Amino acid sequence: MNQPTTAATWALRSAPAVPVTLDLRDFRRVPRSPDEYAALWQRLEPSVVRVNPTAGPRVRFDLGDEGRVAVWFLAPASAPRPLAPDTRFAIRGVLEPPEVRQACTTCRAAGATVYAPYRCYGCSDPADAQRAGRVCETHAVFLDGALHASCERHVPACRCGTRAAAWCAGPLCRGRKAWCGAHLRPHPGDPTVAYCEDCHAERFPACERDRCRGTGYIRCEHLTLSAMKACGRRVCVEHAQRWQVYGPFSRGLVLCSRHHGQLGSTPPEGLIDIVLAGTVARAGGRRGTAASERRVQLPRITIVRHILINTRRSVLDMEEIDRLFTGLEQRLRDKGQGRRDANVTTALRLLGEHRPSRRKDVERFREQHVEGRGYFDLLVQELRRTNRHELAGAVEFSDFRSNSRILWVKVPARLREAGLRDIKHLQRRVGVNINLERG
Repeated sequence: MNQPTTAATWALRSAPAVPVTLDLRDFRRVPRSPDEYAALWQRLEPSVVRVNPTAGPRVRFDLGDEGRVAVWFLAPASAPRPLAPDTRFAIRGVLEPPEVRQACTTCRAAGATVYAPYRCYGCSDPADAQRAGRVCETHAVFLDGALHASCERHVPACRCGTRAAAWCAGPLCRGRKAWCGAHLRPHPGDPTVAYCEDCHAERFPACERDRCRGTGYIRCEHLTLSAMKACGRRVCVEHAQRWQVYGPFSRGLVLCSRHHGQLGSTPPEGLIDIVLAGTVARAGGRRGTAASERRVQLPRITIVRHILINTRRSVLDMEEIDRLFTGLEQRLRDKGQGRRDANVTTALRLLGEHRPSRRKDVERFREQHVEGRGYFDLLVQELRRTNRHELAGAVEFSDFRSNSRILWVKVPARLREAGLRDIKHLQRRVGVNINLERG
């Protein structure tokens, strides 16, 4: 017959379990299954119930050659006092000895287990993604230029076969290729950074001028509508020549020495073609450029007129220049029929937007032409009055600026010296400033 359960026994059984944590970091035989953990606790429990949890949260037990096991009381203040053989315990956690899961491949081959924080891709098994080759701090090799680690056996080699000295972070290699010292060139301003030959040439291109040591950061923008591919020759800042086709306050077209030297022998139609092609290229803009920044327009024909004068010594009136633009527009329309060409479409759009300003400039030129003709007649009369009949018969009207009151005239080269004689006297007699065209 079973004995009746006492009140003390009932209270003990209904009390909550005492939470503990096993500390096995100094124990050599770490259990690998629940049954092994249960067997270990059965060995420890007789000793655990004899300790006072309030004396300290951790109690150590020496198990001889197997090492030591510590028991942490997680809530010592709430544990029953004293502990009894039938006190229930709850193991809330286990602290196991640290295990090296990423061991150095080189050390492992030598029979040692050392933590390897870096990955050596040369030691990795391509057939098993889980078996990545690792390398410890002692055996890790880092080349300049990138934090790519490798072991001694897998240090990258240069294309020439020798051991590489640094990774190239240039625009072509992008830190993926390593090179030896013989195939590296230092950064012009930072000797600690080096590039391979190709990346150095791309990053710091040489200027087209002979014996120039400057960097050709600027590309020649010369192109034509028939071949919308810029010249691309590299020019340094010192030798860059800008063709100011958009006025004195806007960036002109950059030209290399060869194309800049060819401007003087290019016919007016060709010069206008170059200006239009350059404007089309700028209207396209670079990828990522805001549309407002890509909004460009052709130069007014008043500027084009001076471009032709300064470049070719050709003095054309506004109507002739307008006809050049109109003829070019018509040829592009004929060329673009039945075809989809983005460059031709952009060129026609620019020419269409340019047409109203050309019309205004031509009308203004005609109005000023009438006023300027009156001053020109006074100039011719004054030349004849002073017996300079040859000059009076050869001088030609070119342009008149009413705002600045400047009369532009054309004088043959053989008579330019005579035309400049007493120019101030002529200006006083005529009543306007007189300038000689360069043509």
